[in-house]
Amino acid sequence: MRAACGTDTDRAAPCTSDTYEVTVRDGRVVAASDTPGGGTIPPGTTVLLGREAGAQQLRKLSLGEEVTVRHRLVPASGLPFRFALGGFPVLADGQPLSGLDDRTSAVRTAVGVADEGRRVWLLALDGAPEYRTGLTIAEVADVLLGLGAEDGFSLDGGGSSTLVARAPGAGTVSVRNHPSGGAERPVPNGIGVFAGQARAGGAPDRRAVRRPVRRGRH
Repeated sequence: MRAACGTDTDRAAPCTSDTYEVTVRDGRVVAASDTPGGGTIPPGTTVLLGREAGAQQLRKLSLGEEVTVRHRLVPASGLPFRFALGGFPVLADGQPLSGLDDRTSAVRTAVGVADEGRRVWLLALDGAPEYRTGLTIAEVADVLLGLGAEDGFSLDGGGSSTLVARAPGAGTVSVRNHPSGGAERPVPNGIGVFAGQARAGGAPDRRAVRRPVRRGRH
């Protein structure tokens, strides 16, 4: 059964029984239910599950009614996203968040930010056997704070912790750490820093083809 827990503004909100589910196929409502369904959603099918106020809106739809589904990320700050990736905060306004795990060590990936985004630190631990004990989440926050970060986020770690860079004069990027799984893992998102080729006078040419320099993922 699909869970109806959390809200758009409170991810930790408890589950609710005030739900309504609508199934849309080929642009029309083909099914509706007061109880969330379960199992695999067939290709070409969209399931809309609402709770409380969202459920009330979905109840206004009728079987056979034409529906257009659009979805996008809407930042709470009102500022448009330049890019987004998954992670969770560990450092805010120069202070580690409370309740961070201080027991479980693992290979970690993290990002720290300071000076209103003008400075960024990308942290990827080496996954070689001699370093594989890693850091706890609390230690990650402390490391970012020690580097000078004001805000910090933990990204995906373990075998996904990967740092790549293009060395000066090289034509391609190469992996610079030792992924704990023994090889680079396919990862769907990350953070990249790009630099263009230098023009006459030493200024970078922003029109140049860009290559990734560094990345990590959650």
